[in-house]
Amino acid sequence: MVAASLAEAMDVMLGRTAEGDQPSLIRTLRTQMERVLTESPVGGDPLQAIAVRSRLAVLFDAEFARHECAEGNRQKP
Repeated sequence: MVAASLAEAMDVMLGRTAEGDQPSLIRTLRTQMERVLTESPVGGDPLQAIAVRSRLAVLFDAEFARHECAEGNRQKP
């Protein structure tokens, strides 16, 4: 469910962005999410927080990679 919501949100954001600006948007979002997942304070049970962050990191990485791959395929002649 989270993966589908993330995919939908990414598709909407990229759909509202000019095609030439999409790679920059993907890089910016990836950088921001990496920062949030690694630098935000951990509250509550540290093991549980790390587990949640790890799952989120995998989901975000897969979604960003999917869009980066699609972007790379569009740029090939």
